[in-house]
Amino acid sequence: MHLLRAGWRGSVSGEENLVKLNSAWSERRSFRRPAPVATHGHRCVWRRPTSHVLAIFAVVAAIAGGTDASAQAVRGRLMDLQSSEGVGGAMMTLVDRQDSHLGSTLTRASGLFEIEAPSPGRYRVKAERIGYATAWSDYFEIDVGDTLAIEIAAQVEAISLEGIEVQGEARCRVRPEEGLAVARVWDEARKALAAAAWTQERGIYRYEMLHITRDLDPDGRTVTWEDRVLQQSLRQSPYRARPAAELIESGFARLTADESSYFAPDAAVLLSDPFLDTHCFRLRRDARRAPGLIGLAFEPVPGRRLPEIAGTLWLDPADGELQWLDFRYVNLPLPVPLARAASGRVDFKPMPNGTWIVESWQIRMPQPVSNPGPFARVRLGGVAEEGGEILRAHLNEGKVLEGGLGGRIAGIVFDSLHIGLPGARVFIDGTDLEVLTGQDGRFELTHLRTGTYTVNFSHPYLDRLRFRPSPVEVDVVEEARTPARIEFAAPAASAALERLCRERDRTTVGEKPGTWDRSNGAGVLLGRVTDPAGVPLEGVNVRIGAREYEVTRADGDLFQWHNAMVVTTDENGRYVGCGVPVDRFLRVAVLRSGWGPSDERSTDELLSYRAAWLEEVVRISSGQLLAIVDFEVEMEPRSP
Repeated sequence: MHLLRAGWRGSVSGEENLVKLNSAWSERRSFRRPAPVATHGHRCVWRRPTSHVLAIFAVVAAIAGGTDASAQAVRGRLMDLQSSEGVGGAMMTLVDRQDSHLGSTLTRASGLFEIEAPSPGRYRVKAERIGYATAWSDYFEIDVGDTLAIEIAAQVEAISLEGIEVQGEARCRVRPEEGLAVARVWDEARKALAAAAWTQERGIYRYEMLHITRDLDPDGRTVTWEDRVLQQSLRQSPYRARPAAELIESGFARLTADESSYFAPDAAVLLSDPFLDTHCFRLRRDARRAPGLIGLAFEPVPGRRLPEIAGTLWLDPADGELQWLDFRYVNLPLPVPLARAASGRVDFKPMPNGTWIVESWQIRMPQPVSNPGPFARVRLGGVAEEGGEILRAHLNEGKVLEGGLGGRIAGIVFDSLHIGLPGARVFIDGTDLEVLTGQDGRFELTHLRTGTYTVNFSHPYLDRLRFRPSPVEVDVVEEARTPARIEFAAPAASAALERLCRERDRTTVGEKPGTWDRSNGAGVLLGRVTDPAGVPLEGVNVRIGAREYEVTRADGDLFQWHNAMVVTTDENGRYVGCGVPVDRFLRVAVLRSGWGPSDERSTDELLSYRAAWLEEVVRISSGQLLAIVDFEVEMEPRSP
């Protein structure tokens, strides 16, 4: 900002222009993803694991039922042995004498189930429920077209994964044999994955999803950009993986100079023979990332050179329920810092009817950049993330089940009297996420992923002052059960103006610098300069001038003085003039290109009419101390 002062002898002009004042102002926030500097074309296709109840039972009765010439089936009811109540959500599987799985279903809340047999023969039924031991029925015969009715009484034998020593299971084992601790944990994880695969294959749900795309810094923590798309059309499958045989044959990632494609596993892939034959398992714990949980880690067997995945299925040892899967990509033809950034995660959610769904998922992919120069090297420029969250799951009978809220940030905005401020807009920089505070000033932002967010707020009275409060960085951590909490304090209008003016550096030019001293009741002039499309113009010089008069004692001559300051618009097209006289008419002008203080123009030239491109006249009242003048410049101001 520059202060200008000049004077000349002459008459006083009474010319005034129409004043254009904006009493309220708001900014439309638009976020666009920056142009990528690295290869793209990422593909993320999934299907998810689930788990549910398993029952232990003994066959109480087998009753011959009606016959059907085209099919044969087993119908029955699973009951609690103690209460005789039906057991819902148990996975019932029909197996033959070779223990081949021929069909599965989940029991309803009443305990009823029905499984179709592929052909006449000798079979038995296996009942599985997460956290409980597996049990088998006796073998039974089914003839052509028969329907066999059985009633099963379930006796509960809980399985506990607590107390398992991880240190003794450090060896990575392919298809661990029965009796090992790693086999016990795998058996519980397998039940969950089998239930998830069954839920997905049957198309039990139609999903409303939130697709999330994010850019993060090289550390993978700070969110620099985020875009969200609500997919309202109901989808039968939220995520689909490529066939297991294809992934094992070609790898879980395909990287070329033009495209980077990353593929993730679903429940069917993790349960498949090709995957189990090429990956080994061991137990692990992580007190920092998964406190209290037991992990079933997997990795490719030695000798595999294709792009692969290694990861961990995390279970709650108290009840054996699968919580989430995290994995990383290995054997990638990338520098180590880039390869370490490639990873993924899948979160699971039990549903009231015994099925399981994938609540959220994500894949993270490295974004390489090249350093300029003759010795250019590729480095990690950032991390791109693709993912999704289930908002609602629609059952075929019309029932709607709500998904979780994900990560959350909650808090309150206080006014200058420390009372909750209603109607404040709380938002996350770099995203379109925002929420208005309630009557008590409280707010909550939901469905957030792990990371560090820059959170800020605004209010109509602050928007009018062109005042932007200081943002706050907030960490959303994995598995947080309560929201991250923050508080904002909105300043009084006078304090906001004071801060605006303190942040503006002023450089004086002319004979009497400091004439406009804000301590003498001076006001503040704000404004914005844009083109006709509303695009802000940066670096435009705005002159704010006032007239003052002086009569000399010697000859009574009248002198007219012009006091003026020149301020420059910022990247948002905004300018601020502080220390402006009140209760006087001010001429506010957009200066032509080449007529700024840095263009070697004299003070008289800067104050002349030739310097002005557009001009308005405004008067700041001593009762308000604030005025706003916006300009719309139709073309770039140039010299006349």
